[in-house]
Amino acid sequence: GMGAQWRCMGSSLLRLSSFHNSILRSSEALKPLGLQLPELLLSTDETTFDDIVHAFVSLTAIQIALIDLLTSMGLRPDGIIGHSLGEVACGYADGCLSQEEAVLTAYWRGQCIKEASIPPGAMAAVGLTWEECKRRCPPGVVPACHNSEDTVTISGPHAEVAAFLEELRQEGVFAKEVRTG
Repeated sequence: GMGAQWRCMGSSLLRLSSFHNSILRSSEALKPLGLQLPELLLSTDETTFDDIVHAFVSLTAIQIALIDLLTSMGLRPDGIIGHSLGEVACGYADGCLSQEEAVLTAYWRGQCIKEASIPPGAMAAVGLTWEECKRRCPPGVVPACHNSEDTVTISGPHAEVAAFLEELRQEGVFAKEVRTG
């Protein structure tokens, strides 16, 4: 999901024909919308994925290409699980979505968020238990994902999340903002 993107992500895997061909198929689905997926993945511009649409389609296309790569090697999962954009990739992996449908789902999800009049927010991973997080989050900041026994993703208005993260860091608690664009 969001926060996992980085400049040139997946570029080294483009040398593998199955991965490369999958990226090209995803790119074909995006061409009518004016996106060139290979250019996004090969971009050296650190701000490429600040655009949420670029991040969403790239993350999803890479997950699809990884599924295609593993499938081409004869590997089949006993089960699948995903979160956020990973759920879209799971839809592709289990055959509920075509590759085109999955990539376009990611595109339109990003486009809807981009066009919505939603005040900017923030997310962060914090080293607290779910109960501690519920108790300690300031007004407007909420525990959003129960990641593990002692890691929770929080969400809320940017200023409130930033202040809470600083407070936690001063206490020596792990606190890392998720790059959301």
